[in-house]
Amino acid sequence: MNPSTLVQALRPFESTPHLTLDLVLDRAPSMELWTRTVDDLRAALGRAPFQKLRVRTVDTSAPGEPAAADTGVPRPGGQVVLLVSNCVEDAWQDGRAVALLDHWCRTSATAVLQPLPPSLRHRVRVPLAPFRWRAPRPATPTAWLECGLQPGSLEEAAGLRAPGAVPVLDPADSRSVEAWARLVAAPTTDWYEGDGIPTPGPGTPDGFAMPVPRTEPADLVQTLRDVAGPAAVRLAALLAVAPLVTLDLLHAVRRGLLPEADEAVPEVFHSGLLVRAPDRDRDLAGQHAFVLLDGAAELLTEELTRSDMRRALDLAVELLPPAAWARNMRRAPSSALRAEPVRPAPPTRRDGPDLPVVRSALPARNPRFVGRGELLDTIDATLRRPGGDGLCVLHGIAGVGKTQAALEYAHRHRGAYDFVWWSQARDARNLALSLARLGDELSVPPGPDGLAPVDGVLDRLRSGRVDRGWLLVLDNADPPAGLTPLLPLGAGHILITSRHVSWTEETAHPLRVAPLSRPESLALLRTRAPWLTDDQASAVAERAGDLPPLLIHLGRSLSKGPLDVAEHLDGFDRLCAGLLLNYGLPDYDVKLAAVWQRAVAELGDADGAAELLRVLSCLGTGPVSYGLLSAATEPSPATGDGGVLHDKYVLHLALLRLADEDLATVEVQGGPVEVHPALQMVMRGVVMTANDYRTAQEAVLRLLTAALPADPATPSGRVRMTEIARRLDLPAALRMPPAAAYRLVTAVIEHHAAVGDSRAAGGLARAALKVWSGRFGADDRSVAVLRAHAGPPSRDP
Repeated sequence: MNPSTLVQALRPFESTPHLTLDLVLDRAPSMELWTRTVDDLRAALGRAPFQKLRVRTVDTSAPGEPAAADTGVPRPGGQVVLLVSNCVEDAWQDGRAVALLDHWCRTSATAVLQPLPPSLRHRVRVPLAPFRWRAPRPATPTAWLECGLQPGSLEEAAGLRAPGAVPVLDPADSRSVEAWARLVAAPTTDWYEGDGIPTPGPGTPDGFAMPVPRTEPADLVQTLRDVAGPAAVRLAALLAVAPLVTLDLLHAVRRGLLPEADEAVPEVFHSGLLVRAPDRDRDLAGQHAFVLLDGAAELLTEELTRSDMRRALDLAVELLPPAAWARNMRRAPSSALRAEPVRPAPPTRRDGPDLPVVRSALPARNPRFVGRGELLDTIDATLRRPGGDGLCVLHGIAGVGKTQAALEYAHRHRGAYDFVWWSQARDARNLALSLARLGDELSVPPGPDGLAPVDGVLDRLRSGRVDRGWLLVLDNADPPAGLTPLLPLGAGHILITSRHVSWTEETAHPLRVAPLSRPESLALLRTRAPWLTDDQASAVAERAGDLPPLLIHLGRSLSKGPLDVAEHLDGFDRLCAGLLLNYGLPDYDVKLAAVWQRAVAELGDADGAAELLRVLSCLGTGPVSYGLLSAATEPSPATGDGGVLHDKYVLHLALLRLADEDLATVEVQGGPVEVHPALQMVMRGVVMTANDYRTAQEAVLRLLTAALPADPATPSGRVRMTEIARRLDLPAALRMPPAAAYRLVTAVIEHHAAVGDSRAAGGLARAALKVWSGRFGADDRSVAVLRAHAGPPSRDP
């Protein structure tokens, strides 16, 4: 809920302007995750219709009785207390926090604002039950309300009783907050119904006691997998490579490596796998330190690839200070990080003449280059690897910054070489011409065509005597088949940039260039638009997938055009596709959208790769599990639209092709498949025709329908439904005939309801009713199913 919506929900208090609100903020370390939510609440309550707002704090993680600074003797009938807490600390389980609530309830209208989403309510360490309340007069202290369990609830049927209960409010549910506000400020004969915390009193039964939480790592990992899904488990695994975990690192790993897993952050944070380590706070310059539960790292990292480990380590090294690593007692599993055998270098003769002075051929340095410190150090270590062949290959998607990293390395280290030579290597002919020009510099006698023969140049590079060696940079290289005969391996250093993954097979230590880290993205954006706030810059960088040329385009657009940040985000796809297609950059000699257009055109349609790329571009951002992608495969090939999704062999070959062209990241052995969001955007906005787009959307909806689990109540069924729900494009589904999309849409609605997210279920059901109600009869069962989930119309503005 945003602050304005909360203020709207509190409007019933306008009828009782004499009330004082005591806002009590839980300052336990586990509440750090909700700092933004708490700040929004505090700002909104400052505008709410109360005579006075007093802010106090309490720490439910501290030993002893929790206490909040008193602000005078409360006046019954004149005070409201709102405690903001996630209810997960020890004080909630052992009753100390509930005793404090009971104390407030005797003099004040009291409630708890609890920010955990429905899927995390199992982490709350205090009993919750469905209660109802009724008030005889405004601002009645909670202890004196008419209160009881909701009729028909399981607790009521079991014969449980409680003398009273404190309402627990969801700050994201405006209807719940508004109904509670009416209970306190404008009571009627109606009951207010919601979750409540039973307060202590005579006869309180043991039935309300909380079960002892599981603490074994295997149980916690399995619970995370069953409840939160694979994205949350993957996020926890990526954190396992670090000696300490901070909130900054948690958010950075999510943004940089799992952009689709925003909802997984609270799941991991409250999973029980992260344990406070207060003795390590001093190593983090003021941040709270967390460590992974003993034994959890080995369980979590089993499924990570070496690439996963490297990328996670890069982020951890960047964000954690040296002191955090100095006392590291846990190392990442060696099986994931061990180096492959080094290919022996061919023998190099140095019996020729001294190489003459060569004028290094380098493009101008990029004055706006930012970050990449770890990558540049790794390039240097790879080139100078003892016993290696002096070859380093940078690969990655178009526009990720391979050329800029190579250029920056060449400029930084040119003084360490006798000369540096830069070559365009789009094909063997271009490379041969560049080597011929180098031959002129090396005084290699020309051949009959007036050019230095390539063999002579290679021999001179291998045999010529040098003081410091040389560096040859081959930029934007084609696949290696036609180029490897032109490489003087072992004679000097060769740095290659290419989007063709086949180059990785030519060296034991290829370096995949990832998008910028989030701090690097913010720095690059601010070279063009220095006035951006952190929140604005982060929102733009996240939508851009941290891709350098797109960030530069957006920075220029924000600094020169009339559209503000919000307008850029609203029209993001359309705006960015146009920028990438029609506008060049001084630091990039190609238009990125045009590069991708050519790459997709080269795919053709023969092997299904282009069709698969179109489908992946309409499946939403983030890794797509192979299980979902292959859900519609059949033993025999299908014909017509979506054929690649119906034949497992065609799908397999299409994935290999996309991986080879670096148009998709395909993990090993049936792992997830991911297309960069910028490429998805260019596909939708530039490459695909309107008919292509419509056909791909229909194929996606058929795929998601085929992927529906037979039993969504099983752990694997819940995991599958979570992914389907996240990837459902509801407007696209509602544009289809109900007969084609009804089963999928209702399955997603029922999934949200089953996991306790009635708000999402209701919103989807109301949207479906609005579009489909006219296509069904008034008494049609389909309408009844949707109405059952829709609930009353939302009062949200």
